[in-house]
Amino acid sequence: MLRGVISLFSMLGLSVLLIPTELALATDNPNVKWIAPGDPAMAKAHEKSEKGLDGFLEKLRNPPPGTENYSVKLGFTDKANDVALTTDQMAPNVEFMWVYQIKASGDHFTALLSDTPEYIHNIKPDDRVEFEKSDIFDWLYTENGKVKGNYTACPLLLAGPKEQLEQYREIYGIACD
Repeated sequence: MLRGVISLFSMLGLSVLLIPTELALATDNPNVKWIAPGDPAMAKAHEKSEKGLDGFLEKLRNPPPGTENYSVKLGFTDKANDVALTTDQMAPNVEFMWVYQIKASGDHFTALLSDTPEYIHNIKPDDRVEFEKSDIFDWLYTENGKVKGNYTACPLLLAGPKEQLEQYREIYGIACD
């Protein structure tokens, strides 16, 4: 089951980096999608995620039947020998990645890093991450096999091949405006 969750993230939760253009042009990793700081489509996706966050957190705390794979996307930056969290889309060198196995205590949470960082060096997969509700950039869960949330996937999918968008829509139920 855990492997299935990680594989779901590999397919849906591509790492998103907001970094200077000169670094973005130097990469050839197909699993990392580059989004310019302040991208309007990503800002709209984040706003949509924020509007549904309270409902997501209610379900996380008391999962209805047929729901699973609760995860959130956080923005990470390296800071000395640690990482800092941010939702600031204009901040340089931010890598947005998914965390899973979320434990909630009020508006404080702990989870495990799901993704493999490309540019953030002070964290690795399955490291425990502590965060607050205000740190959450996006969220997702599956309900009867279909993805709910994951609004930040849409700007990434809309920028890619139309066939890929149609495939994600059909298989995972992702609906992009």
